[in-house]
Amino acid sequence: MSKLFSLILGTLLFAACTTETPDSFVGKEYKLQNAPANAEITLGFDGKENRFFGKSAINNYFGSYTLDGDKITFGPAGATMMAGPQELMTAEQEYLQFLPTVKHFKLDGEKLTLSGADGKELVFEETGTVSEN
Repeated sequence: MSKLFSLILGTLLFAACTTETPDSFVGKEYKLQNAPANAEITLGFDGKENRFFGKSAINNYFGSYTLDGDKITFGPAGATMMAGPQELMTAEQEYLQFLPTVKHFKLDGEKLTLSGADGKELVFEETGTVSEN
């Protein structure tokens, strides 16, 4: 009987440890839905460090982030410096200016919503996992 009890207890403890946590977007990549000018804007989260990266319409960008519950803070982003069509450059600039204003995130299945201090929200859809290099 004690072996059965131990097995049940172990199973319950394992299940409690594997429930989805607020940072379960870590190790995944997302694409911005309804991006202006049909820009390809992506956002990925490194599974080993608190680093983010992606494509911001024309350029690649990267930086670090911190989490506190459902609060997320994006640090300054570095980016490549290529030029492109004006409408994509504008979409990219607006997106990169939005990131430092993000205060909260919400994860609902494969949908990640980032909310800025001014109430603006950007919705991303999961596209896969981050490839480990």
